[in-house]
Amino acid sequence: MSELEVMKKQLEDSGLYEVTDGSLIMAELAAYVEGLDICFGELDSLEKNAFVPTAEGGGLQRWERLTGRPFAWSLTEDRRNAVIKALSVSCSDYTLSGMQKAAESFGVNGQLSLDSANNRIVFTCTDPISPAAKERLKKCLRGYMPLWRDFDIVT
Repeated sequence: MSELEVMKKQLEDSGLYEVTDGSLIMAELAAYVEGLDICFGELDSLEKNAFVPTAEGGGLQRWERLTGRPFAWSLTEDRRNAVIKALSVSCSDYTLSGMQKAAESFGVNGQLSLDSANNRIVFTCTDPISPAAKERLKKCLRGYMPLWRDFDIVT
């Protein structure tokens, strides 16, 4: 049942209104429906973008900014997965495998390893990336690394 039919039925059920096609009250209800359709559309969009698995467009971009993820992928599903991986990193993930999970959320393939001899963690990137992208990735990943260890990316 449409919004117009619902409102019409409620008015008629009250016994105070006779809503007929072409009447002034029917025109008023139609105007209300137009305004409500806009509101319902906005609410649907808000609800969709409140959750990463259904977010798209600007809503997904807000999630990406919130988690510090770059807009590196063209496929919406890949972008959603990156945000979900980023949100799945918790305080108990500050281990090498947890840091690997964080690294994967940036959409760059590679492997984290511990270089004890040089007191550093190394991310060996298997994807071709530009020097600028490498620096951006290093800055992003650094937040997941312990401060007392150096961190580097090798390609």
